[in-house]
Amino acid sequence: MTEQIDEYLSFSDKINDYISAVMVANNIGYENYDCSYLWDYVKSKGVFMRGFPFDGVAKDRISGMIVKDDLETTIGFNQNMSEKRKNFTISHEITHYLFHMNENKTIFTDTEQSLHYSYNEELHEFQANIGASAILVPDIVLFRFLKKGWNLAQLSHHFGISESALYIRLIHTMQANFGVSFVAAKMNADTIRYKFSGKGQRAAVELGTNLEARLFKTNRFIEAL
Repeated sequence: MTEQIDEYLSFSDKINDYISAVMVANNIGYENYDCSYLWDYVKSKGVFMRGFPFDGVAKDRISGMIVKDDLETTIGFNQNMSEKRKNFTISHEITHYLFHMNENKTIFTDTEQSLHYSYNEELHEFQANIGASAILVPDIVLFRFLKKGWNLAQLSHHFGISESALYIRLIHTMQANFGVSFVAAKMNADTIRYKFSGKGQRAAVELGTNLEARLFKTNRFIEAL
């Protein structure tokens, strides 16, 4: 578990630093952040995003892919998925594009299994899931809305990310950033998700405050955002 958490923290810092730099360069404040800003930035580099009506076995098995050839780099996604699933898939493929593609690796094909937010045998897939969640809601945005007392349903609706992805994000955030055990992190995430009208909101505000303090030490762009 330590290896997983260490990797989560390392790559989370890397992708969040990248997103923060894009936000500063394009004068994007946390109040109006939307993943489309990052998507458009990637498109400006010559990446095309296209939905495909997969049929047969592919309809249920393929979520997305990214292919680079001599003509272009294309992100393809399954049009049959829900909007939040599409958002996560596209952001997952963008992470592959930003950090994993090279002359020896020019194609990634992702299924529901590889898009599951967990540590698995393929490090690049684990990292791409971390990146997808961060692109949809960067840490520098997340802590501010947690401090405002937003619940997971509000965050999910506003940023187009599933509540389950946010829930796991909270667990990993607490484990990686604050050294909390999985059991303790899950209990706190359960409180935020299922008991928000009681102590859950206080737990969310406290988590946002602690994440803010941590980011002031590690994110060089925070004061500009």
